[in-house]
Amino acid sequence: MVSLMKTTRGIIIFSLILACVFQMAPVSFSHAQEITLDPGFDPNRILEDDDIFDVKGMTYDYMVSFLRGRGTLADYRTPDIDGVPKTAAEIIWRVANAYKMNPKYLLALIQKEQSLVEDSSPTQKQYDWAAGYGVCDSCAMNDPSIQEYKGFASQIEWAAKQHREKYLLQILGNGKTKAGKAPGKAMNVDGEIVTPVNNATAMLYSYTPHLHGNLNLWRIWRRWFSMVYPDGTLVRGNPSGKTYLIRIGQKRPFASRMVLESLADTAKIVDISDTELSAYPDGPEIQFPRFALLKDPKGRIWLLTEGGRRQIADMKTFRKFGFNEDEIIDVEDSDLADYVVLATINSKTEFPQGMVLQDKGDKSYWYVEDDQKHQIMEKVFLALYFRGRKIKQVTTKALEKYTTGEPYKLHDAELVRSVSSPSVSVVSEGMLRPIPSAEVFEALGWKWKNVVTVSDKVLSAYPVGQPFTIASVTPTATDEDPTSTTVLTQN
Repeated sequence: MVSLMKTTRGIIIFSLILACVFQMAPVSFSHAQEITLDPGFDPNRILEDDDIFDVKGMTYDYMVSFLRGRGTLADYRTPDIDGVPKTAAEIIWRVANAYKMNPKYLLALIQKEQSLVEDSSPTQKQYDWAAGYGVCDSCAMNDPSIQEYKGFASQIEWAAKQHREKYLLQILGNGKTKAGKAPGKAMNVDGEIVTPVNNATAMLYSYTPHLHGNLNLWRIWRRWFSMVYPDGTLVRGNPSGKTYLIRIGQKRPFASRMVLESLADTAKIVDISDTELSAYPDGPEIQFPRFALLKDPKGRIWLLTEGGRRQIADMKTFRKFGFNEDEIIDVEDSDLADYVVLATINSKTEFPQGMVLQDKGDKSYWYVEDDQKHQIMEKVFLALYFRGRKIKQVTTKALEKYTTGEPYKLHDAELVRSVSSPSVSVVSEGMLRPIPSAEVFEALGWKWKNVVTVSDKVLSAYPVGQPFTIASVTPTATDEDPTSTTVLTQN
């Protein structure tokens, strides 16, 4: 059987398109024709296997909505391979289910090859060779030998068959495709050594054996399907299993499981693919647990608290609060740079690590740190943010000596709804951002069990921001690479 490879001619021009909110700094590869790669693009790991083969990656209704929001392809009608007229969306859906392909990948593929998804007025040529299957430098489009591949339905059918029944079976059966591409096998691509780390990447280089074509596919995937999560979100990469905190547009790894569990609720971790994570630049490692004691090069001792770091005035104060010298960690100034400097802890400080107090009179709960108290409006906050913390009962008079601050706030990335409405919002930068549909909620990997129900009174204290939707960036140029053609080879 035959399969496909790609070749190029002419000058390669890249449109510098990157997923929402991430800035790009070029990384250059030095070979005869310089290619500039985006930060986050790993030529060894372009997509994950599920990105190609997860048939549940997109529902039919969402796919139709996705297509209609970008162009005219959803309602384009043409004969399917059985001669029955169908819409392009129906054909893509049929093929995706027949070959257990991810509809997202089929959409990204035809966008890469012919810009079909976002072209408002495609030509018949674009429809006829939608997936770039069968066209080569050495043959004309009217060549009788490639006419069986012509037509939108045939293109989608043959492209899916190529991936599922040829490339994948070749790798599973022989360890490599007929083109010699295999996970773990180094190869020369445009003058650079590339080693695919998974089946998906080996298949992509079998279909398009050039960096620029696969970079273009990756850009489309990032632009369409990368998720932009609110600050404070915990994400875990698949298959790497590494957990990160999303913070200021970066992904920050945890130094250890102990550090992670001291700072966050692991039940709220969102699982996403490592290729999705690659859209986030790496941030500094989170090295220390909450309430760690750190000594800087000048000998000053700092306590890490929820909001930053607090210097302990002297060893008398240190001993007053029962801190243990054996727990002090020597650090460099650079280790402390990310922590905001807060009020110094001295002998007059109360509750430097914070304390939950309950009024014996009205049974209300308060979070107290130093001389300020913040009311905890509902018991659910205790389970969310103070699990395992001791609660001290005090008199109303004892509470009166503390200045009253704002009520204790929901943390960023918390999923919430009110008792009077099923609508769910996510807390982001102190605002409630409504989540418009269950489909968006589930596409972002959130879990319904993590939605917190609170009173209308609590939610009314938060301003309402823009709805939280799956991020996408409007393209600034066509994705189709006019220099890329397809060569028919024994593959």
